[in-house]
Amino acid sequence: MFAFISLGVKYDKELAQRTQGIYTFKVEGQMYHFLNSLTTTDNNARNLQLYFYDNENDIVNGMAFSENLNRSVIAKLVDILKINPYSVFLKSLTHIPDLSNFYIALKCDSALDQRTYNLPSVSEVAAIWTDEELDNPASTPHIRVYTHSNTNQLVHYYYGCYDVLQYPLLFPYGENGWHCGIQRVIQKANFPRNSSSCKHQNIPSVSNMSSIDGLLDIEQEILQKKRQKKNTVSCREYYCYKLQIRDDEENDTLHFGRVFQQFSVDQYIKVETQRLNFLLFNQYLFRIEVLAGLIDLLRLGEREASNIGRKTFLPASFTGGPRDMRRRYMDAIALVQHFGKLDIFLTMTCNPSWPEIEDFLLPTDEIQNRPDLINRVFKAKLEELKSDIVKKSIFGKVAAFMYSIEFQKRGLPHAHFLVILENEYKLLTPEAYDRIVCAELPNPDTNQYLHSLVIKHMMHGPCGTLNPTNSCMKKKGYCKFKYSKSYANGTSKGQNSYPIYRRRDTGKFVKIRAQ
Repeated sequence: MFAFISLGVKYDKELAQRTQGIYTFKVEGQMYHFLNSLTTTDNNARNLQLYFYDNENDIVNGMAFSENLNRSVIAKLVDILKINPYSVFLKSLTHIPDLSNFYIALKCDSALDQRTYNLPSVSEVAAIWTDEELDNPASTPHIRVYTHSNTNQLVHYYYGCYDVLQYPLLFPYGENGWHCGIQRVIQKANFPRNSSSCKHQNIPSVSNMSSIDGLLDIEQEILQKKRQKKNTVSCREYYCYKLQIRDDEENDTLHFGRVFQQFSVDQYIKVETQRLNFLLFNQYLFRIEVLAGLIDLLRLGEREASNIGRKTFLPASFTGGPRDMRRRYMDAIALVQHFGKLDIFLTMTCNPSWPEIEDFLLPTDEIQNRPDLINRVFKAKLEELKSDIVKKSIFGKVAAFMYSIEFQKRGLPHAHFLVILENEYKLLTPEAYDRIVCAELPNPDTNQYLHSLVIKHMMHGPCGTLNPTNSCMKKKGYCKFKYSKSYANGTSKGQNSYPIYRRRDTGKFVKIRAQ
């Protein structure tokens, strides 16, 4: 409703419906941002047209998007955006006669004047040029806004106004986001200026203080030159900084609910787009002469001349690319060929009720709207589990292991571990399986905490006749995971080498949840 530009994206509508479960913003492919013309041929004003079309009825125009909107909330947001420089500029255009004779440019990489006590003398986010000045366009990168146009303009990811035009509620002051050429802030190194501390710095202690100062100045200059080799901030570094959690600084962007989900996905796609563009425009860095066309023609037996040419090369260093996925697959197969078959398949799932997650949530936060917090906590616990498996050898000495991280439809990550043990720790007997796998409920008298965790997180169902509409039920009326399992007095080998774990009938029942 308040965005200055429109969004074009293919997203999963089922996951975006609150009635179908937890809201999740999942997209496929690229996200596009389009800038409309100032005026509209019909009465359906949208995006930046709402700021220019009818300033006296901002609330009414906003309420036209949906009947479920709260009028008081819309009024507060309209009042907040009165400080937005883009909103102020667009509303000021209504007082300009013959606007079609002017050239309106939104500055893409201009930064607001942050110097204290300086009042802006001119608009720092936009400019107006007459038709006679079209040959002398603005010196900075800009977007031209047409008064009347049948086409939409594409707002590229490398524009500094990319974020503020799409997410004005996240950036009400109109501050620019990442753009090419953002300078890195380099702090001078503070070196000790006394001879006693120089001994601990491996700097010779001499009586002449000027000599010490000379050595320190040289070392400081060397460090500063090393840091200045990369004096600009990359897109990934910028948004890592923006999404960071700090104890002494409240980051309001992290608490915007569903908007923050969309913002996170948008910035991830921006980073991936930048990486792909770098590979596209720097193909000369790769030795791909053998893939240039003629050799492919001979190898594939191609006869059509239109199919011969030089394709864009995507190296294995691009995460998720076809060469990267094939390399990972070949590495996994090589481990199995060298160390033998897998012994343990282990799954770790994120628990949104972990205290490390709940302690950082505000009362108004929903767990699915904090993907940054969820993934950081999950990554920390995943590293701890890897340490337990590899270093502490809780299953025995590990010969090799591999794992993959996936995301469920509800947005929570989970990891699949494949572990290969040394020969002396192989699981060859039922007793070896029973030492690490238990398909029975723990004894509540001796281990009450573990018993409560199993009841809460590791019980399937209810399904079958108790709940025929459960998601696991197939059309034929049985559970696709084949629950409930049959009782077994001991662990044995089942069909297709799957073990049947010991699950004795003790005659005890527990209540999972009410229907």
